[in-house]
Amino acid sequence: MVPAWLSANPRASKSLAFGRDQQFVINPDGIPELLEELKACPAHRETPLQSLPALAKRFGVAEIRVKDESQRFGFGAFKALGGVLGVYSELSSAVGDAYRRSPTFKEVMEGKHREVTGRFVFTTASSGNHGRSVAAGAKLFGNKCVIFLPKFTSDEKEAAIRARGAEVIRVDGDYDTAVAECRNQARAKGWTVISDTSWDGYDSIPRAVMRGYTVLVEEIIRQWRAGPTHVLVQAGVGGLAAAVFGYLWARYEPRPTFVIVEPESADCWFQSNRAGRPAGASGAADTVMGGLACREISPVTWPVLGLGTDWFMTIGEDQVLPARKLYAHPIDGDPAIASGPSGCAGLAGLTRVCTEEAAFKALGLGKASRVLLINSEGNLGEGAV
Repeated sequence: MVPAWLSANPRASKSLAFGRDQQFVINPDGIPELLEELKACPAHRETPLQSLPALAKRFGVAEIRVKDESQRFGFGAFKALGGVLGVYSELSSAVGDAYRRSPTFKEVMEGKHREVTGRFVFTTASSGNHGRSVAAGAKLFGNKCVIFLPKFTSDEKEAAIRARGAEVIRVDGDYDTAVAECRNQARAKGWTVISDTSWDGYDSIPRAVMRGYTVLVEEIIRQWRAGPTHVLVQAGVGGLAAAVFGYLWARYEPRPTFVIVEPESADCWFQSNRAGRPAGASGAADTVMGGLACREISPVTWPVLGLGTDWFMTIGEDQVLPARKLYAHPIDGDPAIASGPSGCAGLAGLTRVCTEEAAFKALGLGKASRVLLINSEGNLGEGAV
């Protein structure tokens, strides 16, 4: 019997084509060219795809590979791609509207067309990493930035945002409260919201943010010729998972098996799968996995994740620290990986699956399986393990 923390998606099918609805969310065209443009950014480096052969042997699979985003832009998290490219997309569009030509990443970074781009003030709500990314993007292109943080965000993450020149406003509430306050103030003051979650009438910027995340997937494809058979990705609102699953779905035939991993208290995707439509989490999203502490999904991602994810699963709070330790202190010569509570969630999910025979079989895992995980963040001031 499949355990209660694991739920199959009755809408998913490997035969379902990556169609127009999916392409609206994740457009796979032009990503290799975008990767080339990013070379203009002095902080850009390809992040490593680490192989964990000893752990793969222990878990009974052929390969485990981890895309280590703790080294992205010297920033420490995958969010750097989304915030920076989300800001660039808005500035590029404004220049395009003014002069009927799209500027390069380098031109905007060097301050050309400031008569158009200089008026923008960027803002977002964040539990830490996305806000730091938007702040970094605004600083890179010379714009002002205001970040709204929920009550639980650590002082270290707030300091990292301020270090990138942004103003910080603390909100006495959770992530969703911070989103609401950000939207209200942006509407009143004419600021541009760079959010990684969508709402009614607002989806173009979240799609630009997710387009940034697809850069790391293009790197994976170049780094791993065989590619994965199974992909486990942690989800908050769903931006990273949609970018990873969507781009792989578009590029591979047949596509891999896709699994979303969530905290038990922030299981909005698990509950949405059961309902067959976007639904709220069953808990209060009170989790140490701050980057996943979301009570609602990003609705724009539903055509990819709601129709393409094969399995949804949850993990408990007590499974986070062991996963971080397993990354930091690997077995039998595997490379050490610095991971935060949200970053290690995929590994926590894989560990849970591989130690439960019914779950292992349900996912079709075996000695020929090649598993991809995403270490979405490094330690980021979360303490040594």
